[in-house]
Amino acid sequence: MNKKSAVPVFFCIPDITGFTRFVTTTDDADFANRVISTVLNKVAEANILAMDIAEIEGDAIFFFKIGRLPAIKKVAQQCQLIYEVFLDAISGFEQTDPDLYHKYLSANQLGMKVIVHHGQVTPTKIGKRTKLMGEDVILAHKLLKNSVVDPCYILLTQKYLVKLKDKKVVKTWFNWDRLKHGKDEYEHFGIVEYAYISLPDCKPLSKSK
Repeated sequence: MNKKSAVPVFFCIPDITGFTRFVTTTDDADFANRVISTVLNKVAEANILAMDIAEIEGDAIFFFKIGRLPAIKKVAQQCQLIYEVFLDAISGFEQTDPDLYHKYLSANQLGMKVIVHHGQVTPTKIGKRTKLMGEDVILAHKLLKNSVVDPCYILLTQKYLVKLKDKKVVKTWFNWDRLKHGKDEYEHFGIVEYAYISLPDCKPLSKSK
């Protein structure tokens, strides 16, 4: 990557957990498609950080924001809002499709994880679209596959955490007592360290600005 043209970028990537199993084991393909499209649309609309979308890849939305790092309070609110709209979208099918809901969704077959990362990218024009290029784009994709077993969680990479000027704010907004630490090894990147927290364990946050 050309360091001179690289710019700082914040990634926030909501990803539906249990997606592959859900799609491949659901007999009603139309219902499965409606569930996934409803969840992704609701999450895309819940964009209080005014992020751009690099791509929507199957079960994940690659939100990004170039430039100044968003305030951690707003990041925490964004992650929790994503979780809330996910739960609302799933529970909505209990009203509209009760039989299918109880067959395919009531046992928490689907979950939501949110990957939060910070790095450098080089925006590149390809046709009429702007494509993000660089190591951190690749790493953001790889982070979707990790060893966290919780179905609903926020993963905060070490590269994001070290950018925070006041480390105490992590305790305030992400419930340090419940924050766990993990690491995974990725080809070409080596060991990548991160912190994570179950979304239900996050402290309730005010939606006020």
